[in-house]
Amino acid sequence: MPLQERVPVGIRWRMEGKGVVKVKSSQKIFTDTEIASLTGICVEHLRSLARSRHLGFIARAAEVAGEQADQWLFTLSDLMVLVMLHPRCQH
Repeated sequence: MPLQERVPVGIRWRMEGKGVVKVKSSQKIFTDTEIASLTGICVEHLRSLARSRHLGFIARAAEVAGEQADQWLFTLSDLMVLVMLHPRCQH
């Protein structure tokens, strides 16, 4: 399911120049996929940066097979730090 279909209509974001991201103030938590689309940082670089800078947190969700899946979640503060720390990925 595309991200646009999962996100409530009232939540909007877009990049406006370098280092400026607009989000609805009521959104407090962002997934790694949302952060990647907002910042232009690929998910692999995002997770690496989050680990090295101690940003975000991992939510563990049980899958059907009984395995654990990692989902990185970020706060609005984490988003602002990521925008300033890392340029958009070019690959």
